[in-house]
Amino acid sequence: MRISKSLGIPLAATFFVVLLVPTPGLAGTGPTTKNCPTEPTQNVPIVSGETYYGTNCVLSTTGDADEFVFSASAGSTFRMLAGLGASPATNVCLTLYAPGVPATTVFSGCSSINYPNYANSVGTTQTLTKAGQYTIKVSEASNAVITYGVTLERLNPTPPEAIPLILSKNVSSQITPITAQDSYSFGGNTAGEYQITASVTSGATSNICFDIFQPDGTIVVSASCTSINYPNYRNSTTADLTPAVSGTYIVLVYVAGNDGVQGYNLEVTCLLGNCNPANCVLKDTVTYASGTLTMDFTIGTPYAVTWNAWLVSGNLMQSLWSQPQAITEPQITVTKTQALGASGRVGVLSTFTTPKKGITCSSWQQVNTGTP
Repeated sequence: MRISKSLGIPLAATFFVVLLVPTPGLAGTGPTTKNCPTEPTQNVPIVSGETYYGTNCVLSTTGDADEFVFSASAGSTFRMLAGLGASPATNVCLTLYAPGVPATTVFSGCSSINYPNYANSVGTTQTLTKAGQYTIKVSEASNAVITYGVTLERLNPTPPEAIPLILSKNVSSQITPITAQDSYSFGGNTAGEYQITASVTSGATSNICFDIFQPDGTIVVSASCTSINYPNYRNSTTADLTPAVSGTYIVLVYVAGNDGVQGYNLEVTCLLGNCNPANCVLKDTVTYASGTLTMDFTIGTPYAVTWNAWLVSGNLMQSLWSQPQAITEPQITVTKTQALGASGRVGVLSTFTTPKKGITCSSWQQVNTGTP
């Protein structure tokens, strides 16, 4: 057996150092707002959670168009919006182009400021099939000077700016500017039922809505909205959710119509059952016979991780593997083997890790391989 050089600390210390290092929680950065660059500028980068709105976000002729670009992986889900500023004289249009030349249109649409729709914004939610750089074009329907806002939000994978929600803890915030959307995350467990409630703050001029997306980006609650005007006069809105799968759920909060600014409160509570976030599972049974170390694992994880394993003998450690492990629900069994001469008592340390959570699950098993 070939083992890497000594780490200089005893086996027990190695084990506890690895398992007891504090691990960071999810830390969302929240949304950001930028003014558009001065003209002429095209292919302006935009990322999830970002809204462009300001004095430079102006269109003046039908030939005037502003373009924004973002990178996406295949299978990811994004929502994008374009909305009109005050006193619009014409409609704003949004077109999404897939990567490559010639241009392939994924979506094209315009707002509708006149009867019967009265929609001051236009948007789309798309699961993108091709990896690469996508282009959002913002234009106008006819010659006029209009101001606009444009927003991008990733729904799958979990957006980095999503703010974690703590059960039964109220969050107060404000949607601003127009078209902006606030994303939140919480760990959903199939063993529990959750209640999500949003309400407008006092003096409300716009309604607040929220959508909920399960881990794969599929929408499970659509347009749960307040109703501050006749005939309903409902200043809060509630949705109950029993997760179909365990994992990270996204709550997306926005102003109805995406054309206003409004303060709100948001809270997620446990209605029934076990609402604690689903945990990962990493169990190992180690046996040794005839020069072969056999590791029978039971693994399960509600989120993607990196699976690491080391062979430990005395003060020496050898890396066995470090590989990506996709969401694994339900649990599965995996058998790994390693050729190994008699080496006395050895151990197998294995972990699941993520960049933001650190170690999420771990296993430590020992076996006697016989006298060398």
